[in-house]
Parts: sequence; structure tokens; C-alpha cells
Amino acid sequence: MKNHYLALVLILTSLFCSAQSYELGIVHVSNYDFKVVAIPDFDSAGNTDISDVGFTLVLPAGAVDATNPVGLLTARTWTVQEFDAAFLSGLGLGDGSKDVFQFNLPPGQSVLAHTSGQQIDLVSFQITNNPVAGSLSFLLNNDPIAAGAGGVLDSFYNSNIDNTTTQDYFSMPNPSLDNFMFSTLTVEQVVLEDHAITVYPNPASDYINISTTYNIQYVEMFDVLGKKVTLTENNNQIHVNNLQSGIYIIKIFTNKGKITKKIVIE
Repeated sequence: MKNHYLALVLILTSLFCSAQSYELGIVHVSNYDFKVVAIPDFDSAGNTDISDVGFTLVLPAGAVDATNPVGLLTARTWTVQEFDAAFLSGLGLGDGSKDVFQFNLPPGQSVLAHTSGQQIDLVSFQITNNPVAGSLSFLLNNDPIAAGAGGVLDSFYNSNIDNTTTQDYFSMPNPSLDNFMFSTLTVEQVVLEDHAITVYPNPASDYINISTTYNIQYVEMFDVLGKKVTLTENNNQIHVNNLQSGIYIIKIFTNKGKITKKIVIE
């Protein structure tokens, strides 16, 4: 009997490990122009057939909106619908601080091939009224607002990837592309002298310190492939013990400008 249980565990583990999925990410293009991308964790054996895609973005309650969706993958038309904080609160959803915007690509056919980790441009859009505070983020499927909406605001990525059936392959927002802070758009883009900011220890294993007389607004870290692995605000100490050993690029933005440093994580 134990052998049967072991075989079942191995089969389930194999199925779980080989699961194929897509993450979604928010990419800042310029100014208040953005796009959402899909990132597969597998190579397509042939062409995949995208049926319909949807996701919901969160903005601070008020006059800031997500508008003008333009399809980037195909000529198919995207739609966006706002559910503002007052409407959500009236349904007992949310605390009145969030407006949400549900983007949808209706069912159709878009065929493409891709490789694992490739960013697939889905749709571009604009943020109105030039916010300088708050953030743009995905509404998670397990968020109380999404759960209370009965699936209407869920993210999904319906596709036929193997010429069999169409099903939902969405997994989660990409951890390094799941939000964007509008305060970053107000940072002066002057490049500082190297001696203006010190980063130590280098190499580091647990954390790095940032020493400067300027006010740190936010810090980004990238791996050697250019993938953003860390984003922090108003902090001069960053924990790095969750990162793999290797070389990283750290970009530090202050009230007086920015600087780029190279750091080694052991």
C-alpha cells in the first residue's frame, strides 16, 4: 500500500512541476504610458492560440483613471471598465480607498509561438491626471474585492497551448512587475557623482547599507539579465539574503538625482 501512495505522490509532483502558466506584469513605457505583458514559464512546442485574457488594475480612489487600451499583440479590441471606490463600497467591497479597472480581451483567436521568460506585449494604456503619489498594481484573485465580485474582476489567460482544449493558464502577477509607484516619476534624473553615495558591504550576504546625505526616494536592483529583483522606497538598508549569489546592478534615486552601482551578493 505504501508503494501505491508513493507512486501517487510522484505522479502528482510530476504534474505540478510540469505545469505550464503565464504571469502578468506592468511595464512602464514612458511618462504615464504603460503596458501589460504576459510572461510564460515554458517554451511553446508550436503555436499557441490565445482565446481571451483579463486582469484588473488598482489605482488610488479619485480622478486618476486607466484609459485608452490599445492591443499590442493583435488588432483585436480590448475594453476597460471602471468600478470606482464608491460603487465598490456600496456593494460592501473595499474600504473606499481604491478604484479598480477591469481590462478584457474578448474571446477570439491569436496565434503565436514563444520562449520561456519572454515578455509578450498584450495591451498598452495611459494613466490620466499625472499622479505623483500612490501606486498602480494588479488586483489579486484572492483579494476580498475580487472574491466578493464573484470572479468578475479575476485575472485569467485562456489559451490552447497544445491543440487540445482552451483553459486558464494564468498563475500570478510577476513579482518584479506587479506594481508601479507614481512617486518615481517625480525624481530628478540628474546623474550623481560616484562619491555622493556609498553602498556597503560589498560583497554582501544579508543586507546592504546606503550612505548619503541626500533623501533616498527609491532603490531598484537588477540581475545581470536586466530583471528587476527588488524595489524599495525611502530605505537606506536593503535585505538581500533572499537573492541568489551573483552580480547585481543597484540604481539609487534621491531628491538630488540618481546613481548606479554594481554589487556582489555572496
